[in-house]
Amino acid sequence: MREVEFKVPRAAQLPNVDAIIEDACAAESLVIGMKGKMASFPGSTHWHFKRATERGILEITFFPLGRRIWAQVQDGRRGEWIDASLANIKQAVERKLKESKR
Repeated sequence: MREVEFKVPRAAQLPNVDAIIEDACAAESLVIGMKGKMASFPGSTHWHFKRATERGILEITFFPLGRRIWAQVQDGRRGEWIDASLANIKQAVERKLKESKR
């Protein structure tokens, strides 16, 4: 499994993070395959993003209490599109969070 941590500035406003993540993924032509919560991170939002008919699933989790966002790619869910899309998503999300500082 591969895990990528996103930088969340200390002063960033977090109420719109769900929309920021979903918009960044939509810009990469990804669709939500699943949106839910992770029991081990109360209050979190957890997504499975995929690209139409291509192989691979990108998981992203936002845990507001820990001020943490991370992406995971399970070994059996890799896809050729994931590395490039994840780099773009991470950059877009981090830029929006930096802009949202108080």
